[in-house]
Amino acid sequence: MYKYPYNGIADAKEVYDGFDTKISEFVKLHLKGYKPSGYAKNKVIHDPVWGTTLFYKWELKILDSPLLQRLRNISQLGLTMLTYPSAHHTRFEHTLGVMSVVTKMVHHINQDAEGQMISDEDFYTLRLAALLHDIGHCFCSHLSESIYGKLIEFAKLKKSYDIFKTAKAHEIFAYIIINTDEFQNFIKEEVVLWKPDLKYDKLFFEIGHIIVGANLPPERRGQELYEQKYYLTQIINGQYDADKLDYLRRDSYTAGLALTYDIDRFLYKIKIAEKHEITDDGKTVIGKHLAIPVTGISAVEEMAFSQLMLASYIYQHQKVLATDALIHDVVEGLTSNEKLSHPCDYLNYCDDDILGIYSENPDNDFKSKIANENFNSLTNKKMEDIVKRIKNRDLPKRAFAVNYSTIAKEYKKNYVVSDIADRLKKICKLREEICEVAKEISNSLPVKGHGGKKPIDIYDIHISIPKISIAKDLSNALVINNNDEFVSLSEIIRLSDWADAFAWHKWNAYVFSKVEVLPFVSIASKIVFERYNISFNEDTVFSNIKCADEIKEIIRYLKEHKKYPT
Repeated sequence: MYKYPYNGIADAKEVYDGFDTKISEFVKLHLKGYKPSGYAKNKVIHDPVWGTTLFYKWELKILDSPLLQRLRNISQLGLTMLTYPSAHHTRFEHTLGVMSVVTKMVHHINQDAEGQMISDEDFYTLRLAALLHDIGHCFCSHLSESIYGKLIEFAKLKKSYDIFKTAKAHEIFAYIIINTDEFQNFIKEEVVLWKPDLKYDKLFFEIGHIIVGANLPPERRGQELYEQKYYLTQIINGQYDADKLDYLRRDSYTAGLALTYDIDRFLYKIKIAEKHEITDDGKTVIGKHLAIPVTGISAVEEMAFSQLMLASYIYQHQKVLATDALIHDVVEGLTSNEKLSHPCDYLNYCDDDILGIYSENPDNDFKSKIANENFNSLTNKKMEDIVKRIKNRDLPKRAFAVNYSTIAKEYKKNYVVSDIADRLKKICKLREEICEVAKEISNSLPVKGHGGKKPIDIYDIHISIPKISIAKDLSNALVINNNDEFVSLSEIIRLSDWADAFAWHKWNAYVFSKVEVLPFVSIASKIVFERYNISFNEDTVFSNIKCADEIKEIIRYLKEHKKYPT
């Protein structure tokens, strides 16, 4: 049966079936009553990034389905539009863009090859994989993924099969969605693909592997000769994939940033190259890989640079991280109120559902059910309190930053930025500790002169420790050198060293707080981090905090009156 991946652990099917049951209900609910329009012919769709692309009749029927249309309500960049107002593009536009890039890549590869390198059958399969690659996304895209992907149930699913271990959470959801009986019955009955005798279960099994980044098995071409089409997966989920080519351009374009890479040169240079391998049992496998000649790596360097710049300017912008921290709190509240009990529950919500928790409309159904619930037993704040702040852009302010300029010189000699990030992430109750110390500081200060005795709630404090964003995924990209040999990109340019150095100077971990208690939270953050043996430069540690003078005055008062926490 084409559904379960190969190479699973002992109870892999049981774990998979638990998700399959829930996701089947999700698919059934979204496809209920949907009857595709009877498209008489193909049509074109226009895109501001890639221009005009032709879509086939079967693709349009899938695109019109509620399963795909829900992507219109899932922002590509979460709530980044609160910082970059024009960055309103969604997973739907991105999906169209990836389809366009796949089409351009296949066209250029076939044009360069002697004969048709990529068959029509593989071309249609690649386009279908592009169309479905983001079908598993939930609200706020990667932000929600970073939360449900760490849940115990999902961790078990990732470990259950080899192909899931390196896949992103939304890709695993996509795999399960397209391999449900409900989805495949819909395709058979309502869509009908490019030929009537297709084995749908095998097709979507293979597309699922492509989406999660797993290579398809070799195909026999002779008695001892096999062909393995690595490029099918690499075009959708690899170092040079269409997904990356689209988001690099689209994200920078909508944010209004002047970042670009030479896409025309890249498409002109990209090709499929063969690498012969002999298996242990003497069989010859012709591996066909997506690769670029050494003369085209300037375009790849530009891609890597764009990745780093986007991380610095957009993905890890302090205001974007502050907004993400608020959404984390909303998720925590939904979890404590049993709205998000299982990873599959996240599929039920799009961005508007989350933002709809706060609404001026008293008839808002979701609002009436959840808005007035407390987050949890630690606070009196209501669910709608945090969402209202998001919708009104009442974002928490930077209270403390851990970065290259604030860390002590001797500390920088002994640790790289990834070590510091890991150390911070291992502090289990960082938020609680900072809150307790901030309360102690506030209660130690007089009301007059220093604004003491202010109440501090744990949800007045927000922590953001972003991952180290580097372009190492491009380091292993295949390059064809001047001797027509395969080498990795890292053998030609030291991309990892470059990216690591960039990360050291651009990476920031933040503590945010509401303005009224910011000085107390700033001082408390430094004290708590120092308890965990992270040392700071006393001259610069508060230099980028707006109330730096007030902070220094409070520290002076606390030390003078022997009330400075240790």
